Amino acid sequence: MVRPEAPDVFAIPDFWRNTRLLHGILQPGQSEFFGLDIKSEDRTSFLETEKKVASVNSDEFFKIPPALQLPSLGTQDQEHHDTQPSDPPRIVKRQEENLFDDDFIQNAQAPRSTAEYKTWDGFVMPEVPLLEPIFITEAGAATYDAALDTPSDPLALQNSGRNLVETHPYISALLALSMGRGSIFFTWNEKLGSFVQDLDQLRISGFSETVLEGLLTRCLQCGNISRLLHVFVQITYKTHPSAGRVALAKAVDTLLVVVQSKLGGRAKKVASLLQLQSLVSPVYAILAYFNTLVNRLNKARSDEQMLSILFAETQALEHGDELLGDIMREVLARVSEPWLDFAQMWMGVKAEHGNPISKEGPGKSFVRVEDVAYVDDFGVENEELDYVLDERHVPAFIPDDISRTMFETGKSLRLLRTHHAEHPLCRLGIFESTKPPTLDWHYSWNDIEDLQRRVNEYENSVLEAIRHHRSGRQPEMRAEPNTHTGYSLQLFGKEGDQLAQQLIASITKLNQPLPSVSATDKLSQLLHDRLFVDGNSNETSGLDLVPHWSLLPLLSFAPLVEAQARLVNREYMRLIFSSHKIRDHLTLQRKFQLLGDGLFCTRLSHALFDSDLESAERQTSVARGGGVMGLRLGSRDTWPPASSELRLALMGILTECYFPAAKQVSWGQNQPELPGDMSFGVRDLTDEEIEKCLNPGSLEALDFLRLSYKPPPLLALIITPVILMKYDKIFKLLLRILRMLYVASELCRDIHGRETKWHDVSNTALRFRAEAQHFVTGITSYFFDDGIGPSWNHFENWLDTTQSDLENDSLADDKAPVISPDNVRERHEQVLDSIMHTLFLRKRQQPVLKVLDDIFTTILVFSRLSRLEALGQSRAGYNGPSISELYKTFKNKVEVFMTVCRGLSERKGHNAKAAKGDVTKEDARPAAHEENTIDRLLLRLEMSGYYGRPSYEHM
Repeated sequence: MVRPEAPDVFAIPDFWRNTRLLHGILQPGQSEFFGLDIKSEDRTSFLETEKKVASVNSDEFFKIPPALQLPSLGTQDQEHHDTQPSDPPRIVKRQEENLFDDDFIQNAQAPRSTAEYKTWDGFVMPEVPLLEPIFITEAGAATYDAALDTPSDPLALQNSGRNLVETHPYISALLALSMGRGSIFFTWNEKLGSFVQDLDQLRISGFSETVLEGLLTRCLQCGNISRLLHVFVQITYKTHPSAGRVALAKAVDTLLVVVQSKLGGRAKKVASLLQLQSLVSPVYAILAYFNTLVNRLNKARSDEQMLSILFAETQALEHGDELLGDIMREVLARVSEPWLDFAQMWMGVKAEHGNPISKEGPGKSFVRVEDVAYVDDFGVENEELDYVLDERHVPAFIPDDISRTMFETGKSLRLLRTHHAEHPLCRLGIFESTKPPTLDWHYSWNDIEDLQRRVNEYENSVLEAIRHHRSGRQPEMRAEPNTHTGYSLQLFGKEGDQLAQQLIASITKLNQPLPSVSATDKLSQLLHDRLFVDGNSNETSGLDLVPHWSLLPLLSFAPLVEAQARLVNREYMRLIFSSHKIRDHLTLQRKFQLLGDGLFCTRLSHALFDSDLESAERQTSVARGGGVMGLRLGSRDTWPPASSELRLALMGILTECYFPAAKQVSWGQNQPELPGDMSFGVRDLTDEEIEKCLNPGSLEALDFLRLSYKPPPLLALIITPVILMKYDKIFKLLLRILRMLYVASELCRDIHGRETKWHDVSNTALRFRAEAQHFVTGITSYFFDDGIGPSWNHFENWLDTTQSDLENDSLADDKAPVISPDNVRERHEQVLDSIMHTLFLRKRQQPVLKVLDDIFTTILVFSRLSRLEALGQSRAGYNGPSISELYKTFKNKVEVFMTVCRGLSERKGHNAKAAKGDVTKEDARPAAHEENTIDRLLLRLEMSGYYGRPSYEHM
């Protein structure tokens, strides 16, 4: 029996044949799903169209390389395979081979393909044999390094003998250097103040030292700047404790931390010098700018100067680098925060921390407390401790009207807190109940509109609280929420279980991670999001309509400042009109200081000049009769009177003239006090002025007498020491006019009286008496009717309108401007300036007043002679000029006075001072032009040109 041969394990089976299981199932001619005839009509799984395969020998540009050509499958061969019967598997006999032959082992391994240099030329023209690399850079890093290290230096780069280091450590060292950190290659040199390279002549594979030098220099500059900025931060914390510089140092520190964090996070991704350069370039641009900025800011002497420089630098970047501009805007907001915080606390829109500012301290920021010196036209200086606006500590970008309004609002608010602590504006709960917005920078119109909306809500909330307070209802003041969420250590009075739970709670609290500070930090978030972003984060940001930089301070700060000024000024003015009766104080000045009360003028004239009253002078061995006493000026030789005489003669005049008869009390009861405790006093005089006062016949005999008045603290902003000095000047002159009126009336009695002993009165004396009386009455009428009356009436009408607007609650919701205390003070001062101009009391009018004083002195000398003649007394003790000489002097002086007045009538009127810092007054003008009224005086004195006629000169 023949044994069958063993199967050949290395034979290739006929997998292309159908399985025997399909025999009998497939019909003859039926094609299989898997077949070799791909062009059969029965097959629907392929596309019907035929693809034309380009021949290898085709001349087309885009052709298939020969290596990718498919073998030709003809139809005849296919049919031959289909019809030819399958042959049995072919058994291949293999010869025995030596398994230990080295050639057999090598042939058994698959050949490893070597890396080739692929080029586009080789792909397009595969038949063309590849040539050797033309450029040395195409030959690889090893070839380039060999060329650089060749002593003959074929590249002429002088890089032979350089130390070759690994690429990754060197790139890591450069990245650390750009962050200001040392490494094995670079260390910090304290003497040079810069990083230095410890190992000289370094390079990495594939790069020459010249190529690395540019990137090394940039990384070195970046690292040095990082170190310098870090030193600036540390020195600022130690040696410059001002709030603005600390805020700047904090911003720079945040910048350094974020930059180092971003660079450190991308360190593992840096694999080439180009990637490193793409990281270092934006960082260097920012750090180099801040290095220059810090050097400029170090020259500033104050935080306000630093803010001004910072604002100018930020404005310069308006159309520059977008990221750097956004960073500078955030830095400006940070550095401005301390100054703006104090402004908010001063105005009353933010609670004050620590000790509030007061007049006992030196002041803070733009508010300084000092002895304010008020100097009048004659150099008289008076000092008073008060708040002063220090314009040196106001940044240059803050408008003058805004800074003035801030200061005046805070000054008024402190007076309210002192005298009306129960007012809603003075309560701490107002901040939580009304939620006032903060003073901050706003750079877009949307933010500005949102600010205006929040300001309107705050103003309406405060007005509602004020209405509740005025109506007697207590406004709802929400208590300040307790923001302390820490663990409270309270052990007493607790059980063991409670202590255990408390201990567990404390452990849980301590195990919690620290809150992220940078989560709400706008500067950190800005740098994290946009430091390494390609291009601008917002492609259309440059087309956005934003306010001009010159308008940003006004648009950012004015809404809140003006709203707070309206609230404080309205309540301040309402209180001084209702509670503190400012109209009564001003009426008091009109009646007494300006001699606007007829009863007071009559009582004062008799008390000072009437010779028929009982003398208040103390006489030896003579008892007083108990009648009405007076000083009897003009009828006595001893002068000035003693203080006791002044009290006896002037006692009760002010009170009796101010209060009506129905309110006067009997003797022994408490007398009502006048507003401001007004009373008669003695003026401080120089030695020269005292010498003039000793003569009872001189015009200056009553210059020592003055009215003493001290305004209440809440009215001190309106009735200031400067205004009181102006009142004093006017009262001093009007007292002389009052004396001249009395003297002029006495001249008529001395010449034409029944009891006169002057019988042979000359024509010169009669003419002198008539002209003197006409001149005095004309001057008096002009001073009172044209100088004081119209100006004061206009001022009172303005006060009536102001008070009516304040009492009208329907206007409270209106955003119309509100009159501030500073406006009232300015208007009050303008009225007094206008009166002083009419009364020749301005400094430039002193020559005119000097001529007027000489005329009055001449009349006083003539009245003394007339009195002696009327009494029939001898003029033996009189050594002065005669009546004819006095009349001639009088005529000359009057003619000079009239000539000067004619010259003054041709000039323009008085320019009153403009109101300063008035942002709530829409119609504020630079100056108020007053009418020139000197022509009215000329009409009163000589309507027909009497003093200018030639006949008058020869009389």
